[in-house]
Amino acid sequence: MQDRYVGDIGDFGKYGLLRSLAADLSLGVVWYLVPDESHTNDGKDIRYLQPTLKNLTTFRDCDTDLYDMLGGIVRDSARSVKSVHERGVLPAGTVSYDDRLTYQGMPGIGPDAKDARLAHRRLWVGRALAATPDCKIVFLDPDNGIECRTTQRHEKRGPKYVYFDDVQAYLTRGQSVVIYHHFNYGSTPISQTHTLFARLNERLVGHQQMSALRYHRGSTRAFVVIPTPDHAPSLTRGVQRFMASPWSQHFSSVTPPDRPPAIPLAEGRIPANDTPVGSDRAGATSSKPARRWPSLLDVFGRPSYLRPRNEGW
Repeated sequence: MQDRYVGDIGDFGKYGLLRSLAADLSLGVVWYLVPDESHTNDGKDIRYLQPTLKNLTTFRDCDTDLYDMLGGIVRDSARSVKSVHERGVLPAGTVSYDDRLTYQGMPGIGPDAKDARLAHRRLWVGRALAATPDCKIVFLDPDNGIECRTTQRHEKRGPKYVYFDDVQAYLTRGQSVVIYHHFNYGSTPISQTHTLFARLNERLVGHQQMSALRYHRGSTRAFVVIPTPDHAPSLTRGVQRFMASPWSQHFSSVTPPDRPPAIPLAEGRIPANDTPVGSDRAGATSSKPARRWPSLLDVFGRPSYLRPRNEGW
């Protein structure tokens, strides 16, 4: 997470989902906050806040209070996670851990540098755990997503990822976890989500069967919901409530391939589909076979604000 993302179209969907999931359960947010960068246009897609009729019906109708609060933060040039907490964007009582995770100013070469960075990260993770012991749900908000095989945690880009043992620490003490994850262009989002389910199930214990919610606005991303047995009924209700609302035009539910979708699409609605013809869409909520002709984005490339930040698996 970076402060400059606050209020953009991706942030809007994130807070909308958390407000629904945490309706019955206390929430903690571990931001995995890294310093703002300037080499990409990430965070600049705030056009949804322009008060056009289309924006008001497409976005504001999803959550009027949320839309207006984020609009105020953007207008006031107060885009930071601190503003999100102070202005009540998330439910009352939400715990916010916003210490920055960065290796700036630390040596980067040699075994001593590696050990120092790993120790620094362990302390940061420990403080995050100490800040959130009473939260039923903990949302982990890394800049890129769940760990990939090309980035080790002590490397420069390590703070942009949440690692499996980070997640397990919360599950072990009985907390459910929701994780933000950005996709790459190596394969379809559905295929990547199923791979992610397999990797998480292989590495994590103490949870019920997980699911994910794909957000179709801006660059492709998902929110992985990992419930503990005690919280599974409440989180299922939260997802059902969310997908029965106007938010369903922006999200689709993805479940593991061996599990039928729990949340069917509204009659006649097709989610944004970026899956090539003939791809396996098992576990995705879709009412028609996947088929799509090449778009201008395929031919000419995507603008920078639509490019995923994740490096790959």
